[in-house]
Amino acid sequence: MSAALPTTVLFVDDDAAWRVVLDRWFKGAGLRSIGLARGEWITHAIKRYRPDVVLLDMHLSGRNGLCVLDEVRGRWATLPVIVMTAFGGKYTADLALQLGATGYLDKPFRMEQLTAELRRVVGRPAPGNEPSPCA
Repeated sequence: MSAALPTTVLFVDDDAAWRVVLDRWFKGAGLRSIGLARGEWITHAIKRYRPDVVLLDMHLSGRNGLCVLDEVRGRWATLPVIVMTAFGGKYTADLALQLGATGYLDKPFRMEQLTAELRRVVGRPAPGNEPSPCA
């Protein structure tokens, strides 16, 4: 049995071209898509749009993606968060998962990988949180 895709996806990435690609793909898949350029805007966006899942880049200009993840986990413990990065590898993936990320993708990824990850995390509770590196 295959899980359904979420209805609303909030994604944070400071790369404008990547935001356009993701937005087009999400909308083409029939999903509501909210793209943010900065991690500082995530609290307001989650309150306003109530996404089903967050897709979060780890390397953002301004606020560090791990700190954004920590904030989301502190306020919305059950909201699935998939982290993505082009610069992390296994270390970043392990750290993000320890801090409560529900999933991880290495950039660049194929949209089939994103689809599979979105389906995997839908309805799945977030893992337990470790102490914050941002406190």
